[in-house]
Amino acid sequence: MAGFTITILFSSLTLGLIQYLITGAFSQIYLIIVFPFYFFFPLLIFAIPLQYVLNKKPKKFSFVYFLFYLLVSSAANFLLFYLASIPGYPPLFARLEIYFYSVVAAITYWFWDSIVAQKKITEH
Repeated sequence: MAGFTITILFSSLTLGLIQYLITGAFSQIYLIIVFPFYFFFPLLIFAIPLQYVLNKKPKKFSFVYFLFYLLVSSAANFLLFYLASIPGYPPLFARLEIYFYSVVAAITYWFWDSIVAQKKITEH
């Protein structure tokens, strides 16, 4: 269970830092703390259950596992962007940031899962 916790914390921190760098709001230091919280809860809801299932047969840096993370990340991003969408915005499928966040979140979580959680499970 510690591997899952560390994976979600490192992934949240990494995604928060990426978001902070993308926004360019360097004068607003508090965003370094806010952005990881923004990513923590969706990862908790969507990524942890998938990670639990995939880690029953641990494989470090498995491309198939990455595809599963990408699929779940895409579904989660479309759902979250849909719930937060404002009338008058372009349709969801036309918004490039959804695809960007889907890929970046999948790569980040897959990376930390392979480094942290897969290692802990295979040692036992």
